[in-house]
Amino acid sequence: MTRFHHAFPALALSLLLGVAAMPALADMPCGPMGGGMREHRAERMEQHHRKLHEALKLNPEQEVAWKKLIESEHPMGKGRRDAANAGDAASLTTPERAERMLEHMKAHQAAMADHIVVLKAFYAQLSPEQQKIFDDAHRGGRRGMRGKGMGPGQS
Repeated sequence: MTRFHHAFPALALSLLLGVAAMPALADMPCGPMGGGMREHRAERMEQHHRKLHEALKLNPEQEVAWKKLIESEHPMGKGRRDAANAGDAASLTTPERAERMLEHMKAHQAAMADHIVVLKAFYAQLSPEQQKIFDDAHRGGRRGMRGKGMGPGQS
């Protein structure tokens, strides 16, 4: 019983803080990409592209391939969901939703295959030094542009 008397004030304070935080939590967007997360990710991707472009020091011939590469990257994210598809998804049965998901995955895989073709064409135009910079920028998962080969002062 004496242990409960010591723990009760801490428990009451935790409960009070939790209840006080509820209005703030209710305003948070739902979903992994809600509330500006998509915009933040796009901004980070643009920053990554700028740094990589600067580090590669591309010649005019390589610029054409660079633009194609950037255009081919993440085509599934552009205009991904429209309101009509989002609204009727709730009315679908589970097998129908699974079929739709499979179709989406197949489309994503086809877009990725197209991107790899463009990526290989771009990579073939790079010098060995540029290839190393490109490889280092895409190695190590989330490290991104913090990898070696980006030049002095670019971390």
